[in-house]
Amino acid sequence: MHIRARVLGFSGALIAAIFFLTSSVVAQRPQQQQQQPPKKEQKLDKAQQQDLSAALKTLDEAMAGQAVPADVNLKWQYHFLKARDKQTYVPFVLTFDDKLNGALVYYLRVVDKNAPPPPPAAKKEPPRRDPETGEMIEQKEEKPAPRPEYAFEDIRFIEVKPSADGQPHKLTVAMSVPPGEYDVYALLRQRGAKEPKKNTPPPPAGLLKQSVTVPNFWVEELMTSSVILSNKVEDLGTPPPDAASNPYVFGNAKISPSPDNKFAKTDELSILFQIYNTGLATTGKPDVTIEYNFYQKTGGAEKFFNKTNPQVLNAETLPPHFDPAAGHTLPGGLSIPLASFPEGEYRLEIKVTDKAANKTKVENITLTVGA
Repeated sequence: MHIRARVLGFSGALIAAIFFLTSSVVAQRPQQQQQQPPKKEQKLDKAQQQDLSAALKTLDEAMAGQAVPADVNLKWQYHFLKARDKQTYVPFVLTFDDKLNGALVYYLRVVDKNAPPPPPAAKKEPPRRDPETGEMIEQKEEKPAPRPEYAFEDIRFIEVKPSADGQPHKLTVAMSVPPGEYDVYALLRQRGAKEPKKNTPPPPAGLLKQSVTVPNFWVEELMTSSVILSNKVEDLGTPPPDAASNPYVFGNAKISPSPDNKFAKTDELSILFQIYNTGLATTGKPDVTIEYNFYQKTGGAEKFFNKTNPQVLNAETLPPHFDPAAGHTLPGGLSIPLASFPEGEYRLEIKVTDKAANKTKVENITLTVGA
């Protein structure tokens, strides 16, 4: 018996979101997302300049191995999607405690582990005595070394309202980088006072450092994006005006990724992902089958639980305007009511078979179903 799944046709908010992922619009987002730290000529007020300087100093100290702020615990969840110009688009969610709220400064720095080290800071030579007059001569300071270039930087001044029930806050943002190995630093810090008093302790802050391997989707190998699991997909009616602040909004649909892949039996599990580098059938379109198999974990072992009907993506099921040459990427996804799932832990096996190229790709995701 197969699980009753809503294998997505090309209608509704969820499939609209998936198909929007295939368009060139999302491929342009990395350019929209990337922001360099504001400069003083951008007319920051005095307090913003102070907060910017403090954020940069904190990250410099963290990279130098000095103690970093740990007043607030930061957690993050990220996903990889293919973008233009051999870039990978990485939307992510930062979760932080409610004790950090109000006016905040957010700063992201992404450091390429294989980049050459920054030039050393310029040093001022000590004064020397003129051999003829005996007078002390101040030495000219060397030209300061240029500020290091990082793979990606983003800084924002945001306002977070206190949580009514003390629940953690979530900040959704994104970055865009080429494939490679990176150290990601994310800082959230309470903004300082406009006129700080002497000996005032620094504002509460939290810093997350995470090593990340960004995959290379620009190969001939059959690949998939990160698989996004969600129990909430909202139809917004119209896209929000600020795409950079809404990286999980695709088209008119807002996706709320599950932070821990834990779901209730009353939930409907939504699965979204992209398929890359497929072959083409004689129709000029892909010919792909996706199988979704669920295995239940019990007593240290697992057994097959159930599966959905295979999802077929080919010339007969894809929309007429689907065109790989135009940059459209093959979408995968479906929605499954979880009412029939016994409580417990599961492994979802997603098997993608590219019939045109005779290739197979398997992804495995762990999830939990509770009461």
